Amino acid sequence: MSVESILARARARTAETRFTEDVVVGTFKLQTNPTTGKAERVPATVEYEGPAQIALATLAVSDRDVVAQDLADQSPVVKLPSGTVVSRDAEVLVNASRVDQSLVGTRYRVSGKPQAGQTSAARYPVQILS
Repeated sequence: MSVESILARARARTAETRFTEDVVVGTFKLQTNPTTGKAERVPATVEYEGPAQIALATLAVSDRDVVAQDLADQSPVVKLPSGTVVSRDAEVLVNASRVDQSLVGTRYRVSGKPQAGQTSAARYPVQILS
């Protein structure tokens, strides 16, 4: 094993220690809960399940005055372990968070390819669904 590959794996492990959320990535379907009779979203296909991190890459407030409102542009990303591959338009459901309980139950849609280059985590751009 080369020094470069050892360093790359060490960087990835360091990044993974910062993952504070547990997510399920894939497609979901509605299924009736036999106990309550209500429709619930359940995974149909799972592409990834495990630790992740939800991060807002930018929060830039516009300096333009548009009808007396400041505009904020948020570019959320989901960080998955390095080398994790998920499909575009896959849904990300946050099941648990060690730092922000308001994230639990939020849903995102993968909107593009992960950041390229030598990275310590696969950073996928996502859109907020709920």
